[in-house]
Amino acid sequence: MKITALTISFLLLTNFSFSQIKKKELNGIWRTNSEIFFKTDTIKFYRNIKNCYQTKWWIEKREFTTNEVNICTEPPRISGIVGKEKIKLRKRDFGQIIEYYQNGNLTNKFRIIELNKKDEPELKLMNFDKLSEQKLYKYVDSLVFKVLNYNPEKTENNSKEIKISDSNQHAKVTIRYDNPEPLIVVNGYPLADRELLKELLLVETNTIKYLTKEQSASIYGSRAINGVILLLTSEKKFKKIWKKYGR
Repeated sequence: MKITALTISFLLLTNFSFSQIKKKELNGIWRTNSEIFFKTDTIKFYRNIKNCYQTKWWIEKREFTTNEVNICTEPPRISGIVGKEKIKLRKRDFGQIIEYYQNGNLTNKFRIIELNKKDEPELKLMNFDKLSEQKLYKYVDSLVFKVLNYNPEKTENNSKEIKISDSNQHAKVTIRYDNPEPLIVVNGYPLADRELLKELLLVETNTIKYLTKEQSASIYGSRAINGVILLLTSEKKFKKIWKKYGR
């Protein structure tokens, strides 16, 4: 996925509303661009939008329906889902999710990012189904390679010679300072490499933050020569993966 799209997801992730939303607060009609609904990770619903092609959610106390609408035809064209639809709100250790059921089967899940109750209410969701490309791994990779200009093939020209001596001999040792990537710390655990990130989901992550060398050296010492990338993600999921990787 493109870095720009991942950056948008990151910006949204760093602005979560952690207050618990009640289902009744979602009651009413929500609309979004149908292309956005089907092709992106982050979906923004509004009470009303001007796009010709819309996906409409109608939420009531015990009912839920989805329609695809083209309001630019006369009369408007409306198509619905075949079968009975239902949604449930669930609380997870990384936030709230909406589970979508069709004919009693769970077919989709959405992370609730934010419910903004302003003059033009806005509901931001993140789609689980679009996260098969290991986006958390790719986002962290983008920080390492794009933001910090990291080059694994590059070594610094700086080198330092030190003399080691004892009563019998004198020797010179040249120390070369490499160009290490940032230390990655997930839920307080420094990672030996980034492979573990491939098993984590961006949608289950609360915070991704970069700390400079100055901000992190007192905690992580020489390992933080290029700073630290801190991640807070689902504790339940992380413990399972950490146990699997054994590090």
